[in-house]
Amino acid sequence: MGSMSRQALSQPELLQLLNWELSAYDQCEGCHFTAIEDLRGDPRPECNWSGAHLEHDHALDLAEHAIVQQVLAETRRIFDLR
Repeated sequence: MGSMSRQALSQPELLQLLNWELSAYDQCEGCHFTAIEDLRGDPRPECNWSGAHLEHDHALDLAEHAIVQQVLAETRRIFDLR
């Protein structure tokens, strides 16, 4: 387990970052994150948020689901919720 400290962002900042990351993928056009799943009251030692609610204007295929999960996982490794 790494001792790397995560940068803390407010919920609006974290949502903005997640949506910016997601916008890099043309396949996910019409998708955006709307709310962070907050775990700050949870005693887990890892990241203090678990994911984010995603809204989309079309049914997501497997590739799009994989992109969403990758964006969330990579962001959770670096950022905590303030």
